[in-house]
Amino acid sequence: MNTQSLRRQLRCSYTYSFVLTLNITGAVWVALLAARGYSLWQVGAAEGVFHVVSLLAEVPSGMVADLLGRRRVLALSGVVAALAALLMAFEQNFFWVCASMALSALAYNLVSGSQEALVYDSLKEAGQSERFLSVETITTQVETAGAALGKLAGALTGVLGFTSFYLVDLGISLLRTVAAMGLREPAATPEQAARRAAPFRTLLAELPASLRTHVAETVTFLRRSPRVVRYILAGALIDLPAFLTLMYLQQRLTDIGLPTALLGVVLMVCEVGYPLGCWIGGRLRPRRLVWLYAVCTAGCGLCTLAMGAAPMAGAVAGGAGFAMFGTIWSLHARKRLNDWFPSERRATLISVDSMAYSLLMIPASPLTGWIGDVAGSAGAGLMALGAVLLAAACMAALRALKNRNN
Repeated sequence: MNTQSLRRQLRCSYTYSFVLTLNITGAVWVALLAARGYSLWQVGAAEGVFHVVSLLAEVPSGMVADLLGRRRVLALSGVVAALAALLMAFEQNFFWVCASMALSALAYNLVSGSQEALVYDSLKEAGQSERFLSVETITTQVETAGAALGKLAGALTGVLGFTSFYLVDLGISLLRTVAAMGLREPAATPEQAARRAAPFRTLLAELPASLRTHVAETVTFLRRSPRVVRYILAGALIDLPAFLTLMYLQQRLTDIGLPTALLGVVLMVCEVGYPLGCWIGGRLRPRRLVWLYAVCTAGCGLCTLAMGAAPMAGAVAGGAGFAMFGTIWSLHARKRLNDWFPSERRATLISVDSMAYSLLMIPASPLTGWIGDVAGSAGAGLMALGAVLLAAACMAALRALKNRNN
């Protein structure tokens, strides 16, 4: 892949990222369903369907991307998301709501790992893998802009009805497929080059045997790479409060007096942390990541404590700080992991990284909610999460000191 082709590839990837995060229903889907008469337990059950399907499909979707092509899988994601929006737009009962959520989870899994693997191998094919950090910085900023615009579009509830919201979402999903078709499948290794040249029918016929070999080789790689496993688990831990803080910070802000109508606007202030983290992280060049992990985990822990205990301004600042420290770590950890991952199994291993987070979320989510219920405050669960992160930061710092002394 020459410089001009790489430039075009990155433009298409940035476009895909923007359309991917331009989700106008993401911020209001609960309110939209509630307005149609669905109870909160039904909304929670639908969210549960999403997470179950996401957990089950995470690694298989990465394997399919590695074996059949990341570009094809990214294009398929838009089609699946469009079908999910279509089912929701014309839903007749709760079954179709759950079916839509299941398809939405599958569409998410098809992207998870596939796009990052495609970008890294495109850079590797062009001999410019050292640019991955700067490319991911731009990607994060593009995604932040898309997500912010999607949240603003969510305020159109007074203009668009339920069906109209999801029909617009359907159109945006199909734009995702159009953007994916502009991408080119990279060939960073001879095996990838052979797979790209093979007819799709041949790849499909060989898929069962290829999957068995792929699973065995992936397991062998993880067993022989303990440092990769440590990085995956460490990253899952620091990311653990990300979704939970979004849930419980909303509840805490309303508990301490913020009007619900202003909740989306105030939470957008937290988004400032992502571009700030990109700006800082893109300028850091740490030789070893253990100290960076200790600092970022401590920062995330303190910010999580602020979200759970500080007054309103401090809680919002804590949300922005958490986003900043988390982004700094994520940029460097993903660069290091991709340097270690073999190209032929890159999307699969990135999906394993994502699945580790989902596995930790299964016990953490109800436990955090239980702590909040017992204490009578949503902030109590956040404070418990903050304490866990601070303990992890101390352990990382002790490990760094021990390694330096040795």
